[in-house]
This record gives sequence, structure tokens and C-alpha cells, in this order.
Amino acid sequence: MKPFKTLLSRMEALERIERNIGRVGRIEEIPIESAGARILAENVVADFFVPPFKRSAMDGYAVRAEDTYTASSLTSSRLKLIGVQHAGELFEGIVKKGECVQVATGSPVPEGSDAVVMVEFTKLEGDYVEIEKPAYPSANTTPIGEDIKKGDTVIELGEILTPAKVGALAALNRGTIRVYEKPRVAIFSTGSEIKPLGTELLPSQIYDMNSYTLTSIASSNGCEPVLKGIVPDDKESIKSSIIDAASHDIGIFSGGSSVGVRDLFGEIVEEMGEVLFHGLQVKPGKPTLFGMVQGTPIFGMPGYPTSCLSNAYIFLTPALRMMARLPPEHSRKLVARMSTRFVSSSGREQFLTVKVRNGTAFPAFKKSGTITSMVYADGYIILPVNLDVIEKGAEVEVTLFN
Repeated sequence: MKPFKTLLSRMEALERIERNIGRVGRIEEIPIESAGARILAENVVADFFVPPFKRSAMDGYAVRAEDTYTASSLTSSRLKLIGVQHAGELFEGIVKKGECVQVATGSPVPEGSDAVVMVEFTKLEGDYVEIEKPAYPSANTTPIGEDIKKGDTVIELGEILTPAKVGALAALNRGTIRVYEKPRVAIFSTGSEIKPLGTELLPSQIYDMNSYTLTSIASSNGCEPVLKGIVPDDKESIKSSIIDAASHDIGIFSGGSSVGVRDLFGEIVEEMGEVLFHGLQVKPGKPTLFGMVQGTPIFGMPGYPTSCLSNAYIFLTPALRMMARLPPEHSRKLVARMSTRFVSSSGREQFLTVKVRNGTAFPAFKKSGTITSMVYADGYIILPVNLDVIEKGAEVEVTLFN
């Protein structure tokens, strides 16, 4: 493949990605204990009232409100205790004039009673209860359907299932729920110098880091990563791997996207489909590629770990979230002052990783091949194309990784 024809800006690249990423429409039904953070594929409508009965909001005594109207600490109302209503049980009697029933928080309000007097305003004397404060009708009770009414749409299609929403599903007796399937992301590392974990390395070889950083990016953005292993630097191996990737929702390859003599990836994508961009006006990550093969988005990420991961944060994350039906990620940002003078590479937008301590940003970037440039960083600064130097003490905006 010829050297990069045109270097796209970050915003132009993001626009091309957005235009070519579709949402996964497949639906599956799963148990609600596995539904956290999934995307709902149906409206959840209540089939019954929650709570389905009038219940006590306090520990105390269920009474007829009219029997307590004259009650005070000086002249209490004396009511006969006819039973105890435990939570989860049903008191079978009826509260009549001059009677009361002991109730617990959450227990049904017995038939015949219309209020609850808190235990703090009562005195138990044998089979009688002295009521020292009047109660109005419905006092300290929760009506039927106060939380959810029958026919209410409680959770709408497309919402993310938070812990509270999973709890609501349980309250509605929904043991399973329909959700959108997670996009399946095929992840490959390319290069004959890359070796799997657990093997012995020759002096010219390195372990496969990128597969695992990309797996983490995919899983943390609502996708199901599928580790495909290492692809050798030969045309047939790369071609068969791209065909494999096209059977998934998205394919991600790291390495093999620059214009070196042995880097075949871009050429093969161009032969098999369409290259939508190859080469970005950014540093690190200039050789990033994005294309389509058999209707499947294919990313070619740089092989250097820092370049691969920084471009995954910037370009891959929005694509994965869009495909997974998740909202755009709004990273937390803060303003810090540079700890030292930094000279930028002119002609390209630069992502500079930094550590932040007490409002000061310390450059963490070493080289594109060093993973510790990311490990020790709290976030990154985007340096515009036309900025050559950041002076010591200058204010910068830091986008945090977490």
C-alpha cells in the first residue's frame, strides 16, 4: 500500500466512524441477575399494583382514626389489643370500634383500621394500649399502588438497567427480561514478533499486550470481546482473519497498519472492502485505519501499546458505545498547570498523557512503545496542531481516564 494519502483530523475521523457504525438489533432474554448495565429491549409495564396492599409505614398499632381523636399525653385513648400483624402474614380479624392491632413496618393494615399510631406515642398495659396522640385517617400508612400503579410503564425500551431498575423488575415479578445482545468484537494482534502469554521469548519478540488492553476497552463499553489470537505477517493469514472478523459485529486489529514493507493489513482491507481512512493527523496513532468489509467495521490500530490504547480511547470507544446503544461517554475534565515546559510536534494534534498531583500536570509520555506511559497516567491533554510549546505553569485541560 502506498504511503498515507491524506491525514485526517480527529474530528473528521470521528465523523466518518459515526456515519458507518450501526446499532446491534439482536435481542436475547436473560435472567435479571445478569441484567445489570444491559440495554432494555422492551417496555416494562406493571401487571399489578406495588405495593399490592395497604401497608404500615411504621412500627405501631393499627387503629380506627376516630377512636384516637381525643387522645393526648394527659388523656389517652384506651384501646383493646386484639392481635399482632406480622410482615408477610395476614391478620384474619376485623378491627372494630375501641380495638387495635400491633403492626410492623411493611405489614398489611388490618381490615377495619384506617391509620397507624407510632409505637413511640403508646403504652402497652396488658391487653390494652394507651394511645397518647391522635391519628388522622391514613396516617403512617402506604396506600395500594403508591410506588407503582397497574398499567404504568416503569422502564422504557432503550434504557440502561441500573441496580435500581433491576430491583424494580424483581418487584414486578419479572425473573427474565429482553435486552439487546452485546456487540461481538473480534480482536486480533498482527505481527510475527508478537507471542502469546506463557511462551518463551526470543530477543526479537514481545508478548501480546494490545489484545488484552483492547479486550478491556471492549468489555467496559458494553461489548463482548472475542480474543482471536495472533496473526502472522503473511497475506493469506491476514486475509482469512479479516474474513473471520467480518462474521462479528466489529473487527479490531492492532499492528500492521503502518506503511512498512511487511505491513499488509491496509492493502488487504482495500482489496476486500473499503478503506474509509488510513492515517490521522494525531500523535501518537498516525497509522490508524478504519474500513468496512462485508458490511462490518474494521479498525486497524497502531502496534505500539501507547498509540494503540490512546487511539482506542479517542476513536474506538465512541464506535463501541454507539454499536452497543450506550450514550456517549462524558469523561471528567479538570484544569491543571504544567509542571514543566513541553515542546510539541508541529503539524499534528498530540495526545500527551499526564499525571496530576495537587493541580499540577506532569507529562507521563515516554515513547509510543512504552505501556507505562499509560499505566502511570491519570489522563491526557490534547495539544492542537498549531501549538508548538506549552510553557511551565500554563493552564491545560486534562481529560481523565477514570
